[in-house]
Amino acid sequence: MKTSTYIKFLSLLVMALSTVSCKKLLDEDPKYSINSKTAFESETTANLALNGCYGYMTNYNAYGQGVPEIMVGASGLGWAQTNGSDQDTYTSMNIPTTNVLVGMVWSGWYKVIGECNYFINSIQESALSDAYKKQSVAEARFLRGLCYYNLANVFGGVPLRIEPTTSVTVAKGRASREEVYNQVAEDWLFAAENLATKEQLGAAANGKATKYAAYAYLAKLYWMLGSHDNTPSSANWAKAKQYGDKVFELGNYSLMPKFASLFVNTVNNSSESIFQLNFSTTSAYVGNRANWIFSPANSTAGISFARIKVSKAFYDQFRGTYPDDPRLKVTFASSFSQIKTNNFRVFSYPYLGGTAGVNTIATDSIRYATLADPTNPKVEELSTALKTLFTTRVGDHQGWPYFVKQMDVAATAQNSNKNLMIYRYADFLLLMADVENELGNPGKAQEYLNAVLTRARTSANTPSVYPKSLLAQLAPDEMRLKIFNERLFELGGEYEMYVDARRRGVDFFKLIVDRNNNHNITKAFVANAIASNNNTAFRDRILPSTPDQLKKNLLLPIPQSEMNSNEGIPANQQNYGY
Repeated sequence: MKTSTYIKFLSLLVMALSTVSCKKLLDEDPKYSINSKTAFESETTANLALNGCYGYMTNYNAYGQGVPEIMVGASGLGWAQTNGSDQDTYTSMNIPTTNVLVGMVWSGWYKVIGECNYFINSIQESALSDAYKKQSVAEARFLRGLCYYNLANVFGGVPLRIEPTTSVTVAKGRASREEVYNQVAEDWLFAAENLATKEQLGAAANGKATKYAAYAYLAKLYWMLGSHDNTPSSANWAKAKQYGDKVFELGNYSLMPKFASLFVNTVNNSSESIFQLNFSTTSAYVGNRANWIFSPANSTAGISFARIKVSKAFYDQFRGTYPDDPRLKVTFASSFSQIKTNNFRVFSYPYLGGTAGVNTIATDSIRYATLADPTNPKVEELSTALKTLFTTRVGDHQGWPYFVKQMDVAATAQNSNKNLMIYRYADFLLLMADVENELGNPGKAQEYLNAVLTRARTSANTPSVYPKSLLAQLAPDEMRLKIFNERLFELGGEYEMYVDARRRGVDFFKLIVDRNNNHNITKAFVANAIASNNNTAFRDRILPSTPDQLKKNLLLPIPQSEMNSNEGIPANQQNYGY
């Protein structure tokens, strides 16, 4: 699918919507810029409407900005300035119901749902061919299912709208989380049974929903439900295997040989891509702002701000576990050139740079190979200069590494040239390893996990030592924990982080929070900041960790804007703790 088609349609749509006065209907009751009857008289014009459904997925409220900020920044594994901003509150896991980014992702996903509902209703009433109706409705239901899946994962139960919203139905209460997931299952099963395969679509499959992508998402849905149950006896593991095995048998996906190839600009036609979104750099309405969100300032031709960086604890966990893993350099950056200004080289945690200049080198660094525990350096193991920089520094400093999978040195303004794999085969292999482990099939679990570890290890020009493959089967509890961590490493800086950290409930989420709060350098920085009354915007943080706080942070709050405008959700139905 061509991104320019998305943009043309969205431009027309925005002009049409500018005359609608009711904000709620603007958000959830789309009106096409051409007469509804005309829009669905031909496949050509109907495709414009369908492309609009895809196009809104790339809107700034959705995957263009809101989703990456929240899913990475609020995961418990990121860092943002301690300045009272929206980024500060979600990174600190102290999110108010008025957080702008939370409202963005809510409205972004519901915007897609509203488009899909109107499209489905209009297509079914049209005189277009049954074959076209089947394929196009399946695509719309695939997208609607994806948005409801995301909403249920991060908000719990939400209003369930599967018909076009009207002024009469605009007030709608929350369905239960189970009811929302049931609708997701219905949508994705319909999609799986009616979508064409990527082979049948050929070049047109690029960026589109396809049959085995729907089956892969069904496997993911039941894996998620099994994770929520957090017990081997859950019936959802077998359902996940049922659909996952269809993907293994006929999906025709495979791991790319080199990990870095997944994150090149305008990536397309990758054997690893199960479903992806393609972006434009020229639209005023949609685009991929991830370079702006994550990349270091002045490190690209566009605008980059690094709103979200990597917590020291997560970086050290990954590097200390797998010191020469090729994924480290693809996922994180601890040095960069300021190509937009003077080309000076800059170093961040865990390095100390020399005198500023183009050819600056690191003059000191944490010596991981000498540490008692390389995943958690002790303050006394640091040099005096590193102690000063990383535990007592006041004001702006390079105290945190950067997420750089979405870095684009050729970015245009805030928009990058990156396409986005929302679901890729390595993600699928790891979740299926989890499924097989819970079903008592350790050999299969080991096979799928080792495939991901082997690709990682062999991704550099010279194969690395780490991550080593599992040579012996682990006990189920050990394997469960290993897969939990391996997903964090493989998918670090991608948009699974928030949900992966929380999908097994408080006990596993607490592992992430405790790792941050018990990280020696982080603790020392926080203690020194308190002792010296350091209130600047560049501090480490201790995350909320009481049982009530952990339970609260398993979900985001329902946005206050929704609570205010939707009379169907009374104040006492806000998520726990908000």
